[in-house]
Amino acid sequence: MSARLYKEFTLSGPAVWHLLKELVREHAKAHIERGTPLRVIVTAEDRRRTSEANAFYWGVVLRDISEQAWVNDQQFKPDTWHEYYANLYCPRVDVTLPTGELFSRRKSTSEMGQKEFTDYVTRVQANAANDFSVSFDETF
Repeated sequence: MSARLYKEFTLSGPAVWHLLKELVREHAKAHIERGTPLRVIVTAEDRRRTSEANAFYWGVVLRDISEQAWVNDQQFKPDTWHEYYANLYCPRVDVTLPTGELFSRRKSTSEMGQKEFTDYVTRVQANAANDFSVSFDETF
């Protein structure tokens, strides 16, 4: 039994449900006996962010930040601001590499659901307004 067990399932049919039950059946008892019980998280899948929301993020939010924000007498391109805010506000996700090693990386905004992306953009706008005095033009 591996020291680090991690598996995600999207319950899209009976075959996946069967695999999930088998995984729990196979590992639960041994983990509980060792004092390391399995953690099971169930959540509804969120729809991916929309192309319109992404266009707003790049065409309004990052554009306005790159045009208005100054840091140490410098301005930065939208790509740089995207990396800055993604590193600041995107959650970390664990990825299992082909070697079995668990790697932690920031979640890409393209992987976010609609609500998560909306919350992320709101945080970016609030930070830019508060820390860099950016005001946003809602048109693009």
